Amino acid sequence: MLDLEIDKKISEVEGKLEELRQQKEAQAKRMQGFEEYDEAVRKLFDEYGISEYDIFTVRAKAIVEWVKAQGKKADKPEFYEELQAYFARVGGVKASRKKAKASSKTGNEVKLELGVYENPNTGEKIEKKRRNPKTLDLWLEEFGVETVQTWLIK
Repeated sequence: MLDLEIDKKISEVEGKLEELRQQKEAQAKRMQGFEEYDEAVRKLFDEYGISEYDIFTVRAKAIVEWVKAQGKKADKPEFYEELQAYFARVGGVKASRKKAKASSKTGNEVKLELGVYENPNTGEKIEKKRRNPKTLDLWLEEFGVETVQTWLIK
């Protein structure tokens, strides 16, 4: 079958290619700017004895406000969801401790075999000797007994 508009399609593709080339050049220029900025900042750090920790400490309030503003956007950046998940896990530590204390008092503590458990999501390994370590209790709460039992490697 003959395509009578093939020249038109070629022109469209060439136009898109040119647009992509321009985007690539603009991105390369931005990357060069980031590299020069980073180099200049490192020189200032060395010259004045400043560390990244110092900068973050001084800018903490502005950083917090910026992160909060990102959370109000409809299209949240990936880091925002990562931070949300992190703080949910960290914030859950206190609640899980209370639950663990309550369950040990009632005798409902989950009994897992002794050994080493490896979380396949993070690669983190925890050894259970007597009682469940706190991290193992968090895994039980998050993933369930049946799932965590399958993570026994030793």
